[in-house]
Formats: sequence, C-alpha cells, structure tokens
Amino acid sequence: MYNLEDALLVGGLVNSLLRNADRVKLACLAQLVNVIAPIMTNADGLFQQTIYYPYSWAIQFARGEVLNLLVESSTYEVEGLDHVGYVDVAGSLSQDEKKLALFILNRDLSKSHDVEVVWEDSVPGRVISGSLLTGDDLKASNSFAAPKRVAPQNFSVPTANGGRTKFEIPARSYAVVQWSI
Repeated sequence: MYNLEDALLVGGLVNSLLRNADRVKLACLAQLVNVIAPIMTNADGLFQQTIYYPYSWAIQFARGEVLNLLVESSTYEVEGLDHVGYVDVAGSLSQDEKKLALFILNRDLSKSHDVEVVWEDSVPGRVISGSLLTGDDLKASNSFAAPKRVAPQNFSVPTANGGRTKFEIPARSYAVVQWSI
C-alpha cells in the first residue's frame, strides 16, 4: 500500500526522469495492476493508489521537448549530499499540441512556498488545467474503503502578468499545471 509520502517521492522521480530525458529514453512501470502497482482491484471494483497520480500526470502532460529550467529555491541539508531545494520543477513544451506543462514538487513538510515563473521567450496563454496532490498526513493512503482519501484537487494558478506568474505551492505537495501557448 502506497501513501502520500510515496506519491511525493514518485513526483520527484518523474521530475528527475524528465530532466534527464536526453539520456533516459524510456522509463516503464513494470506492475500496473495489483502486485506493487498503482491500481488495485478486487471482485467489487478498483481504486487508484497515491502513486497513480504522478505517473498519470506524466503520461498525460509531459509531451514534446523537456524545458531547460533555472529553479532557485531555499534549501535544506541532506547527509552525504549537497543542499537540496525545497521546490523542484520540471517542464515540457509541446509545439504540436500548443501546450506547456510544469511539474512542481514542494519537499517542505511544514511550509508552503511562493513560486514565481518568469517567462523569458514568450508568455503563455491561459491555464488549461491544474491539479494538486497534498494532505496533512504523509502516511495517508487509499483503500477500497476510502478510495479517494488521497486524491488530486483542483489547483488554480493565475495567468501571467507582465511576463511573470506567481502562485503558492502548499507544503507536502506535487502539482501539475498546463498552459496553452
């Protein structure tokens, strides 16, 4: 059984895979249903585990070219590593579909963080969709009895104003926002 903590980890993994798409040409999830899988079934139905959502968002929204982003964030220390940013962002741009997507992880367990996107080449159009996965309990999980205990919420992001878009990303969260271009 996977919990919110696992979903945030998978979101960070998705971001890492996107950033390294020049070297990682294919990434697959071996088990899709039941055994260590994002979808659980029984004779009465199914439910989506918490890790289902970051995978699903990557499949739906990570299209086209991966964006080369400069992300600046406050950091925290991890033993054996350099400082790690609280906010982690990856993005993709599909010229064919005329869509841009940002995948945003807030690793901070106690504080929300302000995000300011500075659009350098061109300012996107409207926000098409935004979804957020968060919660107060990192150990919360879904089950047949509570299939939506950890589920995406709508995430409203303002439109660009003067080449910048500002919004807040809650503590313990992973979000995807898609714009038209």
